[in-house]
Amino acid sequence: MAIFLLRGNARPEARSAIEQGLMATVPDLIEVSSFEPVVQRTPGAKRGGTPTVLVVAPPDDQRYFDRLVEVAAQYRNEIFLILISDEISGSDYKRLVRTGAADWASAKAGPQEVLDIIARRHPLVPAPGAAALSTDAGRPITISFVPSAGGVGNTTLAVEVASLLKMKKTARERRICIIDLDFQTSHVCDYLDSEPRFRIEEFSNTPERLDEHLFELFTTHHSSGIDVFAAPRSKFSSDALNIKALDAFFNIITKRYDLVFVDHPVTWFSWTAQVIAASDGAIITGINTIPCLRQISETLALIRSGGSPTPPIGIVLNRCDRNLLGAVARRKYVFRVLSDEQVFFISSWPQAVESVNMGVPMVLGASTGKLQKEYAKLAGFCAELKSTRVASA
Repeated sequence: MAIFLLRGNARPEARSAIEQGLMATVPDLIEVSSFEPVVQRTPGAKRGGTPTVLVVAPPDDQRYFDRLVEVAAQYRNEIFLILISDEISGSDYKRLVRTGAADWASAKAGPQEVLDIIARRHPLVPAPGAAALSTDAGRPITISFVPSAGGVGNTTLAVEVASLLKMKKTARERRICIIDLDFQTSHVCDYLDSEPRFRIEEFSNTPERLDEHLFELFTTHHSSGIDVFAAPRSKFSSDALNIKALDAFFNIITKRYDLVFVDHPVTWFSWTAQVIAASDGAIITGINTIPCLRQISETLALIRSGGSPTPPIGIVLNRCDRNLLGAVARRKYVFRVLSDEQVFFISSWPQAVESVNMGVPMVLGASTGKLQKEYAKLAGFCAELKSTRVASA
């Protein structure tokens, strides 16, 4: 993977502090004065991955920023830009990230933030100057979020738990992704104010087409550090999906990530049971009503009827009502129906609507101590799961 440093002033004595830090930290950093040398050598360099261009931007130059956004969009399949500058506005950051080929690092943070971005983009390549992660390669933890009915908040729960784990010190270094298997009505990226890129129809009938380059094109990199695989809404027939295409996709996933959240659609397809059986844990989601508790019981029975050993299962009752003392309403009935099951209760939070409209997970918002505490129990269950698969050679 080639890494370039684009400098407006090529004189070595005129290097800024951040440029000097990058030169000292990143081995084999190539200095260029324009994008032309990078683009010209890209076709021959694709085997090593998409080249990364570090751009130290001049302060308060909006025209320069606008030009970078244009370049990132134009060459999104050929290069990846990391803009290094002083603070930028939220709207400018969104413009940059939405190109799908750029990110921003604060110049005040020094080289480490740049190295972290490089490591997220190329998890198989250790970050320059950084120690390798202490995770078992090829053995990610895969967790299936399975809705017992429509409208129970399955996607919200997956997004909130993944976001909470990513912000916690104990799991911050774990490479996390969310996979939305609803190819017709996906809305994970709506919740994260991001662009969906996962076009599985491009290799569904020809799984051998899926390579590292195409995989990268399908990846949505969120500012939280979580990667998302979600399809633009279409009429693609999920039931006609070739299971070999999913196998090829998950084979690459196992090499890149440590923690994988799979957001299942309500509809049960021919491949659903296989995906759940291959997971290291399952979360069945529902709400605290009598009809939904029955649906949860039926979903439990269906998962456990597969014959093969079932993964550990947790049950989440979302949008629960609480009484004046804070106790969950109808709690005793829940435990009568779901005796001996591990149940997590998530309250109905007023921040939910604002969170969806803003495209920011609730746990990342301000004044969310109680909310985070409630989600922490579910996040802890997910974080403590162990892989039962044997690492591939």
